[in-house]
Amino acid sequence: MNLLLSSCTHWWNAEAAYAAVLGETLQAAGHRVILLAPPGTRNAAQLAGRGLRVETAIPLHAPEPWRRAAALGRLAALQARERIEIVDVFRAAELPWHLLAARARPGLRVIRTRGNARPVRGHWLNRKLYGAWCDGVVAAAEVARRELELRLGVAPERLRTIYYPVATPPPASDGRTDGRRRLLVELGETEERILLAVVGRIAPEKGHALLLEALARLVPRHPALLLLVYAKSYPGEERALPPLQAQARALGLERHVRWLGFREDIRRLMGWVDLGVVPSIASEINCRVTVEFFSVATPVVACPTGALPEVIEPGRSGALADAATPAALAAALEPLLADDAARARLGQGAREVAEHRFSPGRFLAAHLELFEQALARPQGLWGT
Repeated sequence: MNLLLSSCTHWWNAEAAYAAVLGETLQAAGHRVILLAPPGTRNAAQLAGRGLRVETAIPLHAPEPWRRAAALGRLAALQARERIEIVDVFRAAELPWHLLAARARPGLRVIRTRGNARPVRGHWLNRKLYGAWCDGVVAAAEVARRELELRLGVAPERLRTIYYPVATPPPASDGRTDGRRRLLVELGETEERILLAVVGRIAPEKGHALLLEALARLVPRHPALLLLVYAKSYPGEERALPPLQAQARALGLERHVRWLGFREDIRRLMGWVDLGVVPSIASEINCRVTVEFFSVATPVVACPTGALPEVIEPGRSGALADAATPAALAAALEPLLADDAARARLGQGAREVAEHRFSPGRFLAAHLELFEQALARPQGLWGT
């Protein structure tokens, strides 16, 4: 199968990562894949660094209408030259252009993948774009799928919920305990600690302030708590970080929070902590960080935001707070902080969930099924 994935995001976010892992998975299975990305962006660099073929000379992202119109001709030429059968579009702004270009190739099918938390607008154009003209729609979570079905009338047979996948690495040969000990030495910590980690960009919707408030409630009863904050190096973090550091000082948490910034070896470090925490108060449709924690046998405690209640199975892979509040998050963390056996059991369950429910093989099979069904139908843009 020849596929074109339109991933015209500038930053390396969850949507861009979803497109990248789809490209890698399809390519590994023997399919020919090209990804569209804006030139000179972090997204384009990440895609190229993963050994994917990247096309940056079709500026569908350009602000000027005349440049986008010129890009339409280049897009049609690329589709014809590469004999593209499936186009998967990851950003709404590019979808109309891909649908127009598809009219020149009756055998081409257009899929829309939606993985962001912004509410979909239920106007007539979106109902046509998603419900009639697209040949299939992928939602990164059930909460997104339900919205597309209810607000836009997308037929259930054209909709698929396909969660972000994760490859499960083999267990470390030196064991989790040794890795954890090395991490404590690296941090200059010699006492026994309960290690929590939060991974993600520093932004209000990611809930770092809420987590600090929850930590302040827990430290008096659990003085060994240590929160590791790993960031993602996004624009604006340099402004968002100082207020959080000031909040931690005001709460008396200097000995209980370490600001560690961006790390290339983050997956390895995620496997050395006792609990992952996802305190987000908005977004969280792809839940990439959560399934990455699962893959290294680290259970996750989270707020009930976005798709997190779908991804985390309380009692098997982690715990969910009753609400996105400091008190509720602290209450969800409390039972696990002093219970090593419970954390180990949940960690094993999290790894099993990653291996089966979020496996790359399941991810690939679900996409191929949708693509093949789309190819078997009449082209959506012709009014079917």
